[in-house]
Amino acid sequence: MQLYRQLKEAILESEANGLISDKSEILTGFSGEKLTGTLQRFSKLLLNKDTCYLEVGVYRGLTLLSVAKEIGENKAFGVDNFAFFDKDGKNFGIVKERIAKLNLTNVEVINKDYEDALENLKNELGGRKVGVFFVDGPHDYRSQLMCLLLIKPFLADNAVILVDDSNYQHVRQANRDFLISHPEYKLFYESYTNHHPLNAHGNERIAFEKGWWNGINILVKDPENQLETMYPATHRDRSLYENEHAIHATKHPEVVPFLLKLTNAFAPIVYGFSKLKNKPKVLKGRFTEMNTYSEGLTSGSFNEGVQ
Repeated sequence: MQLYRQLKEAILESEANGLISDKSEILTGFSGEKLTGTLQRFSKLLLNKDTCYLEVGVYRGLTLLSVAKEIGENKAFGVDNFAFFDKDGKNFGIVKERIAKLNLTNVEVINKDYEDALENLKNELGGRKVGVFFVDGPHDYRSQLMCLLLIKPFLADNAVILVDDSNYQHVRQANRDFLISHPEYKLFYESYTNHHPLNAHGNERIAFEKGWWNGINILVKDPENQLETMYPATHRDRSLYENEHAIHATKHPEVVPFLLKLTNAFAPIVYGFSKLKNKPKVLKGRFTEMNTYSEGLTSGSFNEGVQ
């Protein structure tokens, strides 16, 4: 229980003060300061010569390098094949350039697809276990769940898992499915906002940048069952997941994403003139895209078992 108290204090300190030290001017990306500060403090608390920090989803290195510069000689690994948000193919070079400018020697970028990297992680870590695992890669349901499943053999006994973008209901669903099928892990902390930061403007957007960005779920291994069983909130209707079968089985499933804007335009007509069966209760979002269905969820809550 002492460790859990220390983790709680680290989160509270991050909520009050953000980053451990001033943000480097060369580091940019999409993460909140409370989140980055918590990654830094968890890593300082948990890492030693036998453990490391690992994240999936590097982008331009904001969280990876922010952690690396605070953990001394301990190692920080980032997994990314730079397949997303990188139309000019420059992000890997940007990360390497920033590593050099910050004079960091404890960082390694594993330039691979997350599944290839995690399935063969023993070849990358040099015998280390993962003490802090940050999931910020592909946000589809399967990828979120696979990140949690594949990392299990490599986690240290007191490892902490942080799942970014937990505002998204399908991300929360993957976390819940993992927790309910692996009761030795518990939800330690959760925090959400009413919508995605990119649908926010002005002072609200600034608050998201100072905060947890797009929601956070923090999971811990609890083999002694000291914490309460709790799960992130999800919608009971599973229609959207069941509809994936129709997409996978159609003749040209790769075309579906390009038709999404058309579905927004024609949805009222479809609902008005058809008898759509099993209409999902969560189908209608507030925004054209990046709907999270996180309205009304907690803005910060610890596991009830944490004293």
